[in-house]
Amino acid sequence: MQRIDLDFSGHCRPVGVARWLGLGLGSVALATVIAWNHWHWQSRVVAAEKQLRTVQAALQARQPAAQKMDDTQLAAEWGRAMTVAGELNQPWDKLFATFEAQATGSVALLTFEPDAAKRELVLTAEARNFEAMLGFYRMLGQQDHLSGVVLHSHQVNSQDNEKPVRFRMTAKWAAN
Repeated sequence: MQRIDLDFSGHCRPVGVARWLGLGLGSVALATVIAWNHWHWQSRVVAAEKQLRTVQAALQARQPAAQKMDDTQLAAEWGRAMTVAGELNQPWDKLFATFEAQATGSVALLTFEPDAAKRELVLTAEARNFEAMLGFYRMLGQQDHLSGVVLHSHQVNSQDNEKPVRFRMTAKWAAN
């Protein structure tokens, strides 16, 4: 077997002009690539930032400016909010349950028009006969949460063989 001579210390050869020239040209080429890359991407970043500012300005223009309210406007808004809350906090369940419980088949409720501000209810219904209409009227008058039940009009449909009675009445309901 042949002996392998490994010399890690190596002998320093003098660096020639060609190597220094190669190192210089490589450094210049690297600096040129870095500068071109910076210029190329910087122009795109500037364009993107300009587009971002344009979009942000358009969004700001579309959003209504926050308006500060004076005391009278705030009081008016508060009053409207309380009105809406009052309308929503009516005894709707109790009113609907009253009419669902009386659904005997002899009276059909056609319209149910509540007016929360007046606490008044306007009903249009149709009964099989005059007695069913009067029974419905008496039933509403006996309810604890209803008062002032008034029969405003009634009309017999003589063209129908069963002669149903269509009627309209109002009632007021008690506060919660």
